[in-house]
Amino acid sequence: MELSKNYIPNEVEANWYEHWLSKGYFNSVPDQREPYTIVIPPPNVTGVLHMGHCLNNTIQDILIRYARMHGKNACWVPGTDHAGIATQIVVERQLDAQKVSRHDLGREKFLEKVWGKPPQGP
Repeated sequence: MELSKNYIPNEVEANWYEHWLSKGYFNSVPDQREPYTIVIPPPNVTGVLHMGHCLNNTIQDILIRYARMHGKNACWVPGTDHAGIATQIVVERQLDAQKVSRHDLGREKFLEKVWGKPPQGP
């Protein structure tokens, strides 16, 4: 068998993903086991990923697997934006190109721009 020089995710991960789904590895229901949760930060608004993102996700993956192997009720869930300042800067640059500032819009309209929809309540 000859191995490809490049990693081709679609060839490898499709079978594993189906296996993980069938085993319920993405599910977590509260029970008597000690809970263990990691919140996955979403990709940053700039869309530029770097080795830090890879390292962070690798460490989280190792920790979740380790906790699960030790009988904890492990749950690795998508989280909320951890890069609010970066998001604000990107949106403010877009507004600046239109000769508008966030102060011109006001808080509600600015949040609508940031979220891409009307802001949700607390």
